[in-house]
Amino acid sequence: MIDKADSNRPERRSALIAHELSRLNIDIAALSEVRFADEGNLREHGAGYTLYWSGKSSTERRLSGVGFMMKNSNATKLETLPRAHSDRIISMRLPLEKKQHLTIFSVYALTLMAEPADKDSFYTDLRHHLNNTPVTDKILILGDFNARVGRDFEAWKGVLGRHGIGNCNNNGRLLLEFCTEYQLTITNSIFQQKNHLKTTWMHPRSKHWHLLDYVLVRQRDLRDVLHTRVMPSAECHTDHRLVRCKLKLQTKPKPKKKSYPIKAINVCSLSLDEVKTKFQMTLQQKLEEIPPNDDPTPDILWENMKSVILKTSEEVLGHTKRKNKDWFDENDQNIQKLLANKRAAHQAHLANPHCSEKKTTFRQVCHTLQRKLREMQNDWWTHLAWKTQSYADMGDYRSFYEALKAVYGPSQQVQSPLRSSDGLDLLTDSTSILTRWSEHFQNLFSANRTVQDTAMDRIPQLPLRDELDEIPSLEETIEAISQLKSRKAAGVDSIPPEIWKDGGPTLHIALHNLLVCCWEKGKLPQDFRDAVIITIFKNKGEKSDC
Repeated sequence: MIDKADSNRPERRSALIAHELSRLNIDIAALSEVRFADEGNLREHGAGYTLYWSGKSSTERRLSGVGFMMKNSNATKLETLPRAHSDRIISMRLPLEKKQHLTIFSVYALTLMAEPADKDSFYTDLRHHLNNTPVTDKILILGDFNARVGRDFEAWKGVLGRHGIGNCNNNGRLLLEFCTEYQLTITNSIFQQKNHLKTTWMHPRSKHWHLLDYVLVRQRDLRDVLHTRVMPSAECHTDHRLVRCKLKLQTKPKPKKKSYPIKAINVCSLSLDEVKTKFQMTLQQKLEEIPPNDDPTPDILWENMKSVILKTSEEVLGHTKRKNKDWFDENDQNIQKLLANKRAAHQAHLANPHCSEKKTTFRQVCHTLQRKLREMQNDWWTHLAWKTQSYADMGDYRSFYEALKAVYGPSQQVQSPLRSSDGLDLLTDSTSILTRWSEHFQNLFSANRTVQDTAMDRIPQLPLRDELDEIPSLEETIEAISQLKSRKAAGVDSIPPEIWKDGGPTLHIALHNLLVCCWEKGKLPQDFRDAVIITIFKNKGEKSDC
């Protein structure tokens, strides 16, 4: 998947694969030969998928690498980060209904010509990780095993079904022995279907098709498997075909949060007078519709006002669209047309694979796709360089830095597990990570400090200012609002400063009443007390160390 200028494959393979998975409605895909360095994740916003990978270090030659690509809706359900075990094994644990879990492995075994010791080491590692998997978990192992298991179902009862294909080789025997040891079934062999829906790879010299990519499950969970077959129509410039397995499993739904969306409000539209007037009128109308309360509390006043502000902002102003799209996302419509042409040529070639004319047409379409993608990329970079230089020449540094962010393209995030306070355990689930950060900041900021009386006496005493005990006036509130800086990030309430400044007199009066209530009650709403802490790695030491 590495983008190279001298490669005969188009760039941004992660985006192309994500779009192909979206077309086929694949929830989770296991990928082999990812070839990205170290471990991390990459979100493809256009197609709605997230890639997690595990590979060799950036200093080593990367010929392997494994990963998962899954829908963002499923990625948000993960309780723990996918665990990168090596450049050939990665796993993740997906919560299911009824307090069950599904542990999925993405593997990439060594080829037939590899050293026997290296093959044994691979299966030893896989056995170790399976032994560490909870016994109650359902197991799903996906990947390119570079093995042919044959069709001798009588000799391998429970492991092979009646509908295998081809002959068995040495790598196949290693896989069959492994499956027998852990009571796993190769689901590719249990469904009756045509041979071209079983085989996944064509030998480049003999032109014979073989089955090398498998889906393994526990024998006790075989009833969860509805179907396993090859998808010949899936085409991502690879010599392996996609294997799709349908499972009868229900993932655990995300807990419903009583919170507002954290999408950014499009405050730039407030610069238009008609939009600003409409926003103020709508906000005034909804604020006046709030039923009066004889003895209001700060929490009630704040929740009523916040809900009205966010709903009005969403109706009138809307949300901002994602900034800093890269060249692939900005040319999405044109790219989709090219992919549709390639898909049509591929289908025609599959319908008649012996027709040289259709094969030539498909190759020409692939070359056209690659050429067009590189032209789009070059044009995008040229325009971005010109635009960035123009902003710098005009002194528009805000736009300059916004354009500069687009240079980096989709952000690759490195997995961030944390070590426990004693340094012995590596925490990967989000709950444990948050608890560890909380513990760290408690120790950092909650230390008991004593101040000596002599030090207090040395502090100069100022005259008492009784006017500071007076209730704040509306004029003071309006003046404080006018001093807010624009274009600053919103807090936990998702309300940017521009809303307060351009909300109109009715909003200012409502905010003043809230402040007076807080003053008199001696209490603050929880949103006013909460803080957002962003942790930033210093690029020195171990990242798992708080």
